[in-house]
Amino acid sequence: MPIQLPNLDDVSWKDLNEEARSLIPGWAPSWTNHNASDPGITLVELFAYLTEGFIYRINRVGDENIREFLKLISGSSKEGMELKEAVAEVIQGLRRRRRAVTASDFEALALEANQKLRLPDDELVKRVKCLAEQNLEDESLKAQNWYAPGHVSVVVVSNLDAQPTKELLRKIFHSLEPARLLGTRLHVVGPRYVSLGVRLTLVSKPNTIVEALRERAVKALENFFDPISGGLNYEGWPFGRHVYVSEVYQLLDEIPGVDYVRRSSNPLIDEDFDELVVAPGEGDRLRWNALGELEAMTLQPFELVDAQINPASISVVPT
Repeated sequence: MPIQLPNLDDVSWKDLNEEARSLIPGWAPSWTNHNASDPGITLVELFAYLTEGFIYRINRVGDENIREFLKLISGSSKEGMELKEAVAEVIQGLRRRRRAVTASDFEALALEANQKLRLPDDELVKRVKCLAEQNLEDESLKAQNWYAPGHVSVVVVSNLDAQPTKELLRKIFHSLEPARLLGTRLHVVGPRYVSLGVRLTLVSKPNTIVEALRERAVKALENFFDPISGGLNYEGWPFGRHVYVSEVYQLLDEIPGVDYVRRSSNPLIDEDFDELVVAPGEGDRLRWNALGELEAMTLQPFELVDAQINPASISVVPT
């Protein structure tokens, strides 16, 4: 919304003269001759005339004044540019982020750094997640959950690979370092990926090719958990978003040729397998509901999914 400029030229000579005359009894009671012939009244009218001229000029800022204002704001009067273009350029510069205070500031500046990067094979920042009061450069998972006052961690996803190169992280760090507040400890890291497998059985519709259906299921799962183009909005699997079993069922059930989806059976113990498969030692990530059914796999705010979909774990049986 544009700023409404005030009208400073709203007092006339008559107003100024009448106001000055009204103050005479209070400041100079012995001054009783207020006729135009009185020398004092002549001075009052003269000062009113000069004041009216000053107010008139204040309300009309000339081009030279504007250029001086531009020089104060940006350090340059923009000589050689059209005044309108110069004003627009300075205003745009004021709107540009130069300091990183909030998490969104760090994320926006990291993405803007793409315009300055010069890396081989066009490696760029694709996604960014900023976490305040955490030091993610510590290799210990426990330390990453500790409260770290004054620390800010920026998690970067590259457009080329799962993990960004050290060169990209270094350039992003040097790009953000001048923008941070004094006392802020900045860390620029790649995301932590959590391995996830899926083990389910697809019941196919009649006249469906089994191998083709399995390939479509594997591809759908890999696309769904992709860190760049996955997720419900196709903008990459969100940082720290849990993986819900119900969403996996829904995804596979919508594949053409699938009649319905059910759990796979374990013939060795006559029980059903869990739908989600995690890496050894990661079992505490699994969350169960009150009925003892697997509900979700949990992630930390700085983590993404590494979908390790084994085609052999996706069974296809006819209706």
